[in-house]
Amino acid sequence: MNRIPSLRDPLPHAAHVTVFGLGWSGVAAANLLRRLGKRVTATDTRTPDALQSALHALHADNGLSLAEGVEIRCGDHQDLGADAVLLTQSVKPWQEPVQAARRRGLVVMPEIELAARALDDSLVDLVTVGGTDGKTTTTKLAFHLAAHQRRAWVGGNSWTPLSAVVAELTDALTLSPLPPGQRAALIAEVSAFQLPPWHTLSPLSATLTNIAEDHIDEYFQGSFDAYVDAKRGLIDHMGVGQTATLNIDDPRIRPWQDDLTSRGARVVRATLAARAASPHPDAAYRHNGELRLRWGGLDRSLIDQAALPLVGDHNVENTLCAAGALLPLNLDIDGMREAISSFSAPHHRLERVANIGGVEIYDDSKATNAHASMAGLAAFGHKPIVAIVGGVDKNLDLSLWVEALRSRARRVVVIGELRARLLNDHAHQLPQATPADSLADAVDLALDAARPGDILILSPACSSFDMFDSYADRGRRFQAEILKRT
Repeated sequence: MNRIPSLRDPLPHAAHVTVFGLGWSGVAAANLLRRLGKRVTATDTRTPDALQSALHALHADNGLSLAEGVEIRCGDHQDLGADAVLLTQSVKPWQEPVQAARRRGLVVMPEIELAARALDDSLVDLVTVGGTDGKTTTTKLAFHLAAHQRRAWVGGNSWTPLSAVVAELTDALTLSPLPPGQRAALIAEVSAFQLPPWHTLSPLSATLTNIAEDHIDEYFQGSFDAYVDAKRGLIDHMGVGQTATLNIDDPRIRPWQDDLTSRGARVVRATLAARAASPHPDAAYRHNGELRLRWGGLDRSLIDQAALPLVGDHNVENTLCAAGALLPLNLDIDGMREAISSFSAPHHRLERVANIGGVEIYDDSKATNAHASMAGLAAFGHKPIVAIVGGVDKNLDLSLWVEALRSRARRVVVIGELRARLLNDHAHQLPQATPADSLADAVDLALDAARPGDILILSPACSSFDMFDSYADRGRRFQAEILKRT
């Protein structure tokens, strides 16, 4: 008999729920709550006109409209007498409205946990991806591999909000049920600011790519420890029957193995060093240029690194994390190998743009911190580099990044707010740095400096919001400027 999923109520004791924030995830969560039969009030700090404009744009861009019956209150966030609060990622856990709701004893549930708990896990396996850098690439690859063998969906941080995806897949599996013995897969990208300290999210499988400084001032009041805790939160509630794939080459992640195994969780060691994988029974590792998977002691070849469609050791790590996270789904290894061959990286993540006069040009606009930028630069071995960098200065430590640029870059063209700090504080270490007033000027300066055989790369190491709408907007404009010159 075919099996039909059913949505589960994550808040069975709450008849009235207030949603803090009506962005994309807030609208998706409000709609899911209405579908579960809740009275829903949504608060938003924008003016009524600004909010209506944003809701119209959300419908135009993504086809999502707010469900009937959702009450809207513009102004400061407050729980408005609700039985529970739904927290979207636009509202920070330490802000007073959130703390006030918790002091009242209300459940304050993050949107991603609402979605995960509403999922019918008797039919759908939830695989989550976290970490600082590489989350989106790893998520896309894990989805690509799973979808090659199963019915699969993807959602979360950089994608459609998980609340909308859970509703969509439930409808899809109702109309076209799974045959007996088959299961579906949901791959979810999870960011640190989607997991407040009190969450209880606990997926079937989770993977952590790496930990590096990012978003400290914006979301964690300057506390790196709080940021690390939020990243670790993805695996904090895992136990028997669940699997965590950890990049154990990362010194902050490596120590978390013991706590997981003490709770009965299974750990897959993802590593570029074969010796670090042995003699552990579960691993995703590189050995002599070959990516290998070990599950329950059975060791098999996945693919040669030379056959990967992605460049750089950081993308080897992403591939190992993605494949390791799927081991509990018992996918066919040969099918995974076949799927990897047809994979393409997400836009603006070491995306090849063009070749102009022998200069290979790449868009790595998603490299919004120094750690990500250095990973992208390292992908090209010892080839000379001309880099366009800069944007919103996050006040992070730039010393290792500056040293990487100093030793690798023929020219560094700096745009945005970072110019003053980089050109003043690091002028001695980085004499090849020069400012540009616009992205168009930066492209001209970079192309003038580049020589045949060089790599020209947009590698900002910064957020984009000083000059652009988003990292994607920055990447699109960079590619447009390059294509004007081909």
